[in-house]
Amino acid sequence: MLELEILGGSATAPTAHGAASSYLVHGRTGLILVDAGPGSLLAYCQAGHDLAELRAIVVTHLHADHSLDLMAWAYRWTFPQVRPRIPVYVPREEIDRLRRFDELFGIESLPTMNSPILQSWEIRGLARDGVTSLEADGLQFRSYAAHHSVPSAALRFESPDGGVVAFSSDTGYCRPVLEAAADADIFVCEATYLEADDDALVGHGHLTARMAGELASEASVRRLVLTHLSDPAMGAQALVDAAEVFRGPVQLSVAGETIRPSSVVERGGGAG
Repeated sequence: MLELEILGGSATAPTAHGAASSYLVHGRTGLILVDAGPGSLLAYCQAGHDLAELRAIVVTHLHADHSLDLMAWAYRWTFPQVRPRIPVYVPREEIDRLRRFDELFGIESLPTMNSPILQSWEIRGLARDGVTSLEADGLQFRSYAAHHSVPSAALRFESPDGGVVAFSSDTGYCRPVLEAAADADIFVCEATYLEADDDALVGHGHLTARMAGELASEASVRRLVLTHLSDPAMGAQALVDAAEVFRGPVQLSVAGETIRPSSVVERGGGAG
């Protein structure tokens, strides 16, 4: 059964600290990591998961709060033992930049760690066209062109039984993200601000909590999960703002929580 497990992404109190953007989608036999923000490897291990469970990594974009732990994962994948290669997906425009990670952090004196990224994984590109279908551990997924300052991929995972989990990535309001989220059981959507000007929302590409609610409502999703809050102290108000325009259940992304489509209640639940 399709499940979403939150490793990091949004604290729930001003003093809380934890992993940056990172989530696990439970597949047929194992796990798919979506984003590898700082702290994601530690959070994964603290959650009791074995490295052997990981089937693929999908990175929405290469800003540090979503990708910096890729090298930590690569180091762990090649030392003290070399683990079987798995696919890592990034927007195809960013493949060359990902390879440059190795130029900075490769260890020439260790044969298995000359180029940790390339030696650990099979690097594959996300087309971001909303059409190209990929497969990871029994799930089909597609990527969509989010509106952000670097190539950024909204994601849509579909299980054979029809369950859908979607991710906005970092983005401004745009139709491809709406398409990615259409009728999703769970929509993990960035809500960076409560209020912001056009430079932040359109120029750089982010959403307010209210805009996240509007997207969720327009896409007819069943549950909205707000993440990527710029200030964890704004969490309570973010829930209120999103719930004013989205009639379904709304929650903050909370590290350690697992959300199952089968547990999603019908629309009309409001904030919770």
